[in-house]
This record gives sequence, structure tokens and C-alpha cells, in this order.
Amino acid sequence: MATRWDFWLPTRVLFGRGGLRRLGPTAKPWGKKALLVGYAERGPLEAMYQKAIAWLTGVGVAVVEYFAVEPEPSAETVEDAAQLARDTQVDVVIGLGGGSVIDAAKAVALLVAQGGRLEDYTDNNPQARPIEAALPVVAVPTTAGTGSEITSIAVVGLSASDSFASEPCKASLVADVLRPAVALVDPDLTLHCPARLTAACGVDALGHAVEACMSRRANPMTTTLATRAVQLLVDFLPRAVEDMGDADARESVALAATLAGAAFNEAGVTLGHAVAQALGALLHIAHGEAVALGLPLVLHYNAEVCTDVFSDLAVACGISGDTAESRAAAFVEHLLGLLRTLGLPQRLEWPSEDGGRPMTSQQWAARVAENAHRTTPVPLKLNPRKIDEATLRELIEKRYAY
Repeated sequence: MATRWDFWLPTRVLFGRGGLRRLGPTAKPWGKKALLVGYAERGPLEAMYQKAIAWLTGVGVAVVEYFAVEPEPSAETVEDAAQLARDTQVDVVIGLGGGSVIDAAKAVALLVAQGGRLEDYTDNNPQARPIEAALPVVAVPTTAGTGSEITSIAVVGLSASDSFASEPCKASLVADVLRPAVALVDPDLTLHCPARLTAACGVDALGHAVEACMSRRANPMTTTLATRAVQLLVDFLPRAVEDMGDADARESVALAATLAGAAFNEAGVTLGHAVAQALGALLHIAHGEAVALGLPLVLHYNAEVCTDVFSDLAVACGISGDTAESRAAAFVEHLLGLLRTLGLPQRLEWPSEDGGRPMTSQQWAARVAENAHRTTPVPLKLNPRKIDEATLRELIEKRYAY
């Protein structure tokens, strides 16, 4: 754990059930016209979008609608939304949706303020421009997982046609100016989430929290927040998955996601999320499910250097053992059992080909390892146990050798 550290949380957090009705007065101080960003497939969110529009216009905030975000936001979508925002001269961007929508809103806010293309700013661009300005963002999460409502990070998808990318990848935008001005966290907005989505999002938050605890950049503040998040998720995520209408469980999981977001924004994530990002980019696996595949790998690989970390988490979660070693082992087994209980995939079958080309499992493992090292080098550097590309390839081969 770092002995010298700082912690900064400039985002105002408005937390509580029924909080969506506060959207109008929350957004009004930031301008007279808002770009409301949402999903292309609105489904059960349609009623929320209509309420949001009514509450915004009711306090005199004009609304420009952009409902076109995919489950994994693309550069093309973000750039299209930014052009609309510039043309209509909006003052503030509101992201009402899951992490992909909020990430898209952040990226739009950047492009409106600084211009250019999205790839000009991503962290995997060796000639990236500095991110120095963005429109204010109001983040309203409708899932409980990414913590994007409180972080300085936005993840976007880039295609192989980008000048510096040899194949599809997920890239990050990272800058303090991307932190939302306000995070309006209303747990009631997650009641629509079906069991599988609830589980996947919750495991994403769990990965954030556990990895923040084991990160080389962990500090007392981040570890306190992340530990509480782990405890809440262990206790309440199974309840939220089992009963969509369990409002108390939904509230606890929503709180955990926000706490984990605050923790990993400062401490960072590690090996598990690096693997998950690569699996998502190359195999188009939904992020939460990719984290569920990566979490066992990071727990096992880091176990020998994280005895105290895992033991402390075990104590916080009420998991017993006579020694630190036994508590740490019991904690790992408890999380693996939790993943099985939640019904998320624990096996990965490699595609037999890619773009018409035959691909072996060894070739896929090599591609995932290379993609992780190229696009997420920071999480790998923050991993408490050193890992190079060759070792990562071997780990992936063994873990997913089915």
C-alpha cells in the first residue's frame, strides 16, 4: 500500500431512491440547454427518458435528444453525438444509462470542448493530445457496476481502421476534467435490470473493488472504500440477482458500485481488467461477463503476494479462518463460489476462426495477451505480482484451455 498518497473526489454525489426527480434542479445550474445521451435500444428505459425530459424542461432546461449509444460505445457514435452537440450549442451533457452511456457522454463533452476525433485523445495513441477541457457532465446511472458516474475515465471502442490500431481494441480517455460535475445515483433506476445484467454489472464493481485493494497504488482511503464495496457486494449482490424487486439489495449494490468507482479511479485496476478489456475488444464479450472470466485468473495469480489483502477482505466479509493464509484462501474460494452462484460464464470457448482465418486456442491466447499489453499497460504495471506478455499468454492458455 502506498505510504504517500492523495485522494480527490470533485464530483458531487446525490444518492438516494427516487432521486431522478431531482434531475431538473441538478442540471439547471450548468446551463440552459442539455444534450441528453441514452441508448439506441431504450426498452424499459423509455419511461425514464420521458420523465427526465419532462423534469428538465419543467425547470427551463431545453433538451436535445441523442438516443443512439450501443452497449459498447464506438468512436463513430461519440463523434456523431459531439457534432450534434456543437450544432445545437448545448451547455451540459447528461448521460442517463449504464456505463457505456455515461462514458459516451464524457467523450462527447471532451470533443465539444476541444474538437478533433476521438482517437486523438485515447491512451493507446502514442501521439495523443492532452485532455484539458470538457463540458460539464451530469451522470445518472441506470445500472450498478461501472462506477463511471464518479470516475475520470471513459472507455470507448476503436476499430482496426484507426491509424495506430492494428486490430479492434478498447481504449481509455483519462483526465480529471472528464469527471462528472454531478453523479445522481438513484437505485430505483436499476430495478428494471434483469438477473444476468444485474450479475454482470455487480461483478464488474466487484472486480474494481478487489483489484483496487491489491493494486500497487492502493492507499488507506481507496482500500477503505473498496473494502466496504466488496462487503456490500458479497452480502447483497446475490439477493439483487435473485429478486429484481428487492429495493434494499439494489440500494446496497448501487452504493457499492459508486464506492468501488471512487476507489479504483485513484488506485487503479490490475490484471483482471486488462484481460477483460482484451476479451471484450477481440471477442465482443460484454464487459461484466469478461470481468467474470478475468477475476478468477487475477485472484489465483496474485494469491501468493496478496495474503494480507485477501485476509483483510475475508474478515470484512465475515469469512473465517485460523490464520491469514487460511482466511485468504477461503476468501478466494468464496468469490469463486459467488461467481458460480450468479450464473455467469466461467468457461471460454475460443472461436475456430476470425474473419475467415482459422485460429487455434494458442493463437487466440497470444492475441489476447498482446492486446492487453498494448492497450492496458497501466493495469498490468499496477498488478502486485509482475507479469510480462509471455507469462500472461501462458496464463490465458491454461485458464481457458477447454
